[in-house]
Formats: sequence, C-alpha cells, structure tokens
Amino acid sequence: MPRHPKSTNGQKPINPKKRAFQTARKRESRGRIYLAIIAIAVIAIGVGWYVYSSAQGPPDFAIAAPTGVTIHAGNPVTSRVNVTAVNNFGGTIQLSVTSSTGLSASISPANVTGSGIATLTMSAAANGTYTMTVTGTSGALKHTVRPVVDTPVYATLDTTNGTIVVELYRAQTPQTVSNFVNLANQHFYDNLVWHRIIANFVIQTGDPNTKNGGGDRNTWGQGTSPQSVPFEYDSSLHNNVGYLAMASTVAGVGGSSQFYINVYDNRASLDGKYAVFGKVIAGMDAVNTLASSPTTNQYPNALNQPTNPSGAMVLNVTISNSP
Repeated sequence: MPRHPKSTNGQKPINPKKRAFQTARKRESRGRIYLAIIAIAVIAIGVGWYVYSSAQGPPDFAIAAPTGVTIHAGNPVTSRVNVTAVNNFGGTIQLSVTSSTGLSASISPANVTGSGIATLTMSAAANGTYTMTVTGTSGALKHTVRPVVDTPVYATLDTTNGTIVVELYRAQTPQTVSNFVNLANQHFYDNLVWHRIIANFVIQTGDPNTKNGGGDRNTWGQGTSPQSVPFEYDSSLHNNVGYLAMASTVAGVGGSSQFYINVYDNRASLDGKYAVFGKVIAGMDAVNTLASSPTTNQYPNALNQPTNPSGAMVLNVTISNSP
C-alpha cells in the first residue's frame, strides 16, 4: 500500500473528520467551563445576598421625637414625631400617646404606613415637669420614645442697667439649667461684672474673679465655679438675639458658671459650639444698654472689658417658677 505523504514539516496531515471532531470536543469543553463559571457566579451572588439580607435584619421601623419639649402653662405646643421604615418595611404603624397627670397630649395622624411624620399636640394647665410616652405598634413590632415635657424656670437678673427676665429651658438642657439655678440660689452671681462686652455680638458674665469689680483684671474671664456641666446641645435652640448660652474656653465642651446673652443673631457662627439654655423675655433694653457700654483693651489677657466695671454688674439673680 502507498505510504501517506508527509507534510513539509515532517508530520502527517490530520484527517478532516478527525479535526472537526476535535474542534467540537474543544467547544463542548469550553461550554462546560463557561456553564460552571456562570453557576459559581450565581451561587456566589445568592450567598452574598443571603449574607447581606441576614446582616440587614428583618423589616422594622423606628420612631424619633425630641428628648425634651418646653411648654408654657395654658398654651398648647406641637412637636414632630418621625417614623422611619427600616429594611423595606411597608406595614402600617398605629401611633398612640400617654401622658402623666396634668398634661394633655394627642397625636395625628394615628396611623402611618412605612415612613411618615406625625404631630404631637400638648398642653398643661399648670407649671411643672411631665412625662409622656409615644408608642408605635405594627403587628408584633413595638417601639416607644419618652420625651420630657417641662415648663420653663425663670430667672430675674437685677443689673446696674436695669432688670432682665429670662426663661430657662430645663426640658432641653436639664443639667445646665439645674447648675445655673443652684449657683443663683447660692448667690454666686451677686456683684459680678459683665466682663466681656462686644457690641453686635454678646455680653458675658459669671466669672467669680470679677467679684465687686476687683481682683487682677488680667484674669477676668478665666474664673469658674467648682462644678461643671456637660455640653447640652439641642438643635431646636439657637444663638439668636436675646438667647442665653453657656460660655467655655473650647467650643463643643461643657461649661461652668459663665454665660452670655446674644445681642446679635449669631446662630451661623455659634450654633453647635455653645449650648443655648434660655431666652430673655423682658428687659432687652437693659441688655442693649450694657452692650453699648464703653470698653477697654488695656488688659491683654482679658479684652473687651467695661471701662467702668461698677456700671456693668449683675447685682443679684433670683429664681422662680413664673415670670
């Protein structure tokens, strides 16, 4: 029989049928590999989604309300309750509110589906501290928030320039107000100088180093009371004209005894840095007179002092439950 001719490289030519069979086998093998890759990817995605879903938890909801609400006896006040769906929750939440004796409270709407906003309406006939519980229920899910509702405490500041009456917001800033009230009742503020006076900004007092306008005036502004309070920032209170806030050496920390009254809308520069805790409700004329007092910068460690300290003093502070 004749021998098969050899190719130029010395190899025998491959039979066309055999080549087609080998090509088909290779394509089949690649197809199986692709299918395996796709299957692995689908499994990985499924496992990942399961892990993600498990980590996210089941559908739920959250409710949020202010931690403190200031109310004036005889005058209704409203506040918002935020309902937020969690993990694709789409159920209907029934909202209800209960309150302590003396406080009348209602919520509307009484039902929220998914996410939404409800309005609390509260009123009290008498001054006092009240408790309130807002409850959201959907099937087996139940969440509550308990805002403190409080009427203000009032302080009367007798100064060399007239009387200033302020209301103090103990609902939003309970520790700050308690500290101020305790110091006032101990006569801590008696005969202290408004040691920092800046027109179109603030007037500031509360430093025991300024007692009776004496002592080393280079140390004015550095004195404190023995006790201090944490930084009680409430986003509903702003450094607007007439509002009181705690002074401190560093923004965003608690204070001690020093406080200031805004004589300018300073919310853009001071909000979130110093805790607002009250508001002047009578006597802004006295505040403005103090703010226009002549000042001196002759003491390099304590600028913006009144030129005549005896003419810019807090004589005494008295506390009451009504203005």
